[in-house]
Amino acid sequence: MKNKQKRNRGLVFGMILILALVIAACSSAPEKKRSQTGLMDTPAFHVQRGDDALLKSQYEAARSAYKKALSLDGKYSPALSGLAAATAYEVSRPGVSDQSRQQVLQEAISQIEQALDNATTSVDQSRAHSFAMQVYLALQLPSDKWYENVKEHFEKAQDLTPDDPAPVFFMARAEAAGHNYNEAAQLYQKVLEAGGQYEARANSELERIQRIQRALPGSSFGNRIANVEKITRADIAGLFIAELKLDRLYRDQLEKQGGGYQVPQSQRKMNMDPLEKYPEAVDISGHPLEAAIKEVMALGIKGLSPDPSHKFYPDQEFKRAEFALLIQDILIKITRDPSLATRFIGEPSPFPDVSPDVWYYNAVRTVIQRGLMQVDNKVTGSFSPLAPVSGADALLTIRNLKEILKAYI
Repeated sequence: MKNKQKRNRGLVFGMILILALVIAACSSAPEKKRSQTGLMDTPAFHVQRGDDALLKSQYEAARSAYKKALSLDGKYSPALSGLAAATAYEVSRPGVSDQSRQQVLQEAISQIEQALDNATTSVDQSRAHSFAMQVYLALQLPSDKWYENVKEHFEKAQDLTPDDPAPVFFMARAEAAGHNYNEAAQLYQKVLEAGGQYEARANSELERIQRIQRALPGSSFGNRIANVEKITRADIAGLFIAELKLDRLYRDQLEKQGGGYQVPQSQRKMNMDPLEKYPEAVDISGHPLEAAIKEVMALGIKGLSPDPSHKFYPDQEFKRAEFALLIQDILIKITRDPSLATRFIGEPSPFPDVSPDVWYYNAVRTVIQRGLMQVDNKVTGSFSPLAPVSGADALLTIRNLKEILKAYI
């Protein structure tokens, strides 16, 4: 009961924050126009800063910049369209209620309409349509019409600025969100041919689409999660139960070996024996994936265990470092090869962003060597340990892991 009360209080607090965000979003421009301070304090400058922040997914920074532009000119079209998109992205994260999203959608539509009304050039008009695409794409509301709305704004933007790759990029994202991967790939290719600020992102997205197509998820859950850019800890738990069937795999392995599984010496200080009842996490009660989380916790897998305070953090983004540790631990437990946990200890790191003395160093070396993960940046060789794991990457890793584990199942 106490766990549920804590969770409910957390949800109420979250709703209050979202409501405050929505109320703030409804004030597109301040009541009083402020005076310009300095030569660089112009609407155009602040919009450029907002656009830069938006490209980096720094949504609150983007909103702040757009609001500064609007404080100088409340009818400045590029700032109105930018604020609409930035706010939509801000409330598109997991856990935000549909009611809050609907409120933001209505205000964003109003801001886009104002942006179109106040646009003085065809470029600004096209920008408003392009940012409207982002609003519908981020919120995916109305659920039965968001794709059509994206396509309608795409066509209008294309008529206005046919050489602009921005609307093509966001149309490609909409196609991918609708699981139309061939169409998405063709549009991303057009963005690459056009070049510009979306070229790098289009290349990354095209590679992601190709990974999705190679992953071939075996469950409906996998199909739904394939296009997710940032997978949560709860979804990782559900995905590994659904796609890899960890519970069955572990049970079959124990039966084959007649039981007697021993936790590797290197793990005994951190994990309980997988056959013991693992303490229930205090923050998963009532979560939709509570059962799957409990199944995974019962296996005592590193990377998906609660912290010392018995918190699992189900809605937290799963990081690449944690994912590497998870995969290494599965390999250790199934292959019964505890040496995997220390094989690369003492060796210099080949990655510029992974020190040989961090807790996930050996795991990163293990998964890279076995082809279960790849470096995040092929040019620099960076692994990006704190970057989130995408659904496509998780599915492709599972597919490759299945091939490696065939001999042990």
